[in-house]
Amino acid sequence: MTGCLACGEGSLIQFADLGEIPVLCGVHYATREEALASPLGRMVLGSCPNCAYVRNLAFDPRIMVYDTTMDTNLHHSAAFRSFSTDLVKGLAQRHELAGRVVLDVGCGQGEFLRELCEQTGASGFGYDPMYAGVPGPDASGAHFVTGRAPLAEPGALPGFDFVTSRHWFEHEADPYEFLSALRDRAGDREVHGYIEVPDAGYDLATAGWEVIYPHVSYFDSVALAAIVERAGWRVSAEGTWFSGMFRYVEFATGPRSAYASVPADRFEARDRHLAAIEGFAGRHRDELERWQGTLARLRATGARPVLWGAGSRGVQFLTQVDPKGELSAVVDVNPRKWGRFLPVTGHRVDSPETLSEVRPGAVIITNPAYTAEISQSLADLGISAEILVA
Repeated sequence: MTGCLACGEGSLIQFADLGEIPVLCGVHYATREEALASPLGRMVLGSCPNCAYVRNLAFDPRIMVYDTTMDTNLHHSAAFRSFSTDLVKGLAQRHELAGRVVLDVGCGQGEFLRELCEQTGASGFGYDPMYAGVPGPDASGAHFVTGRAPLAEPGALPGFDFVTSRHWFEHEADPYEFLSALRDRAGDREVHGYIEVPDAGYDLATAGWEVIYPHVSYFDSVALAAIVERAGWRVSAEGTWFSGMFRYVEFATGPRSAYASVPADRFEARDRHLAAIEGFAGRHRDELERWQGTLARLRATGARPVLWGAGSRGVQFLTQVDPKGELSAVVDVNPRKWGRFLPVTGHRVDSPETLSEVRPGAVIITNPAYTAEISQSLADLGISAEILVA
């Protein structure tokens, strides 16, 4: 049995086997043939009965490659940009960052770190193997490196006062080692931090479209607090953002706070999450069957159904619900994806403007946080279509 990396006390018990799923769900291929040859990896989920941490027990880091061909950027969405801007404002209000150094691990294409530096007067260092921009310093005060942060190399990181990691922590093969290395680098200094991940409390209580191969770990409130505290940090705040899709934790060096001594709330949250986990395999299977039936019905009635959103959720949905590519179109707001093909199924991604020709009667989305934005975009295109949230 695999020991729990979050609390360090329990052992992970298998609760779902999803079979083989796309490994490189953030890569968009130049040809359909390349896309169809994209690798598959096994997804076997196990959970800790002590803290409800969830992990892919079959994860193989040797086949999970991150480089500049992978694009998981969400900033092309106006709704996500607005959320990110509000987050920057909140962090600026809660933390005095002027003149401080921010370390952003998994910085993506750098939008968040640039905005944080510009708004606070901080300087920053961003690391990400997927960063495809110009390396080195830029006018915002941020400095970017295409590659992983050298956490295990003493002296290789700049001294930092604030550490951020958004939608990268769940990708780490050993998240406890990641947090422990950061804590070691902080030493005796006062250092604060912010981590944001997909909320497992949502993802494992629904169909699980965000249960993808690059995500090794799945954290609800209990597991996230447990691993942060176990690594030697003090939890200072936690909660969810973006219509409950994202979970965050803020933490700092120093003595552990009273947060660690409120077991009743944690036990209740843990038990709710474990109940959702117990029913996940059946719920996931039922949702696949329901959506396969829904697509068949929509096609039969001439509704020309399309999928809006070619991110990781969309790739997982297409792989399991529309493997033969029978949808009328797949669109996304990210122009880097247009004219390219999605892994395993080979669906072509086009711009939303192409829907003016398709004229769909039904638009499927896999993240309810984007419902209002997509509804407005359809109205702007003069398209009257039913929006179905998977």
